[in-house]
Amino acid sequence: MPNSPSAKKRIRQDVHRTLRNKSRKSMLWTYEKIFHAALDAGNIEEAERGLSKVSAVYDKAVKAGIIHKNRADRKKSRLYAALTAAKQAKSETPASES
Repeated sequence: MPNSPSAKKRIRQDVHRTLRNKSRKSMLWTYEKIFHAALDAGNIEEAERGLSKVSAVYDKAVKAGIIHKNRADRKKSRLYAALTAAKQAKSETPASES
């Protein structure tokens, strides 16, 4: 239990920041799910647009201090690798199978 007015204020601020950060993290996961859904459906163009948005959202989260820069870089790297693998897999399949 806080004893001083400043400690009470810090608790109020922490509650607001926690809610804001949780919302931003949820947004990250949502955009990542959209990207994976497009990739699983085989829609490369939509996945590329989704990846662009995911990358931007991760960069904004780093700037806001929501996640660590290395984590964002690792996530983006893995997403780009997944897109590249999907493109290669699509280009290797013959046109008659599509």
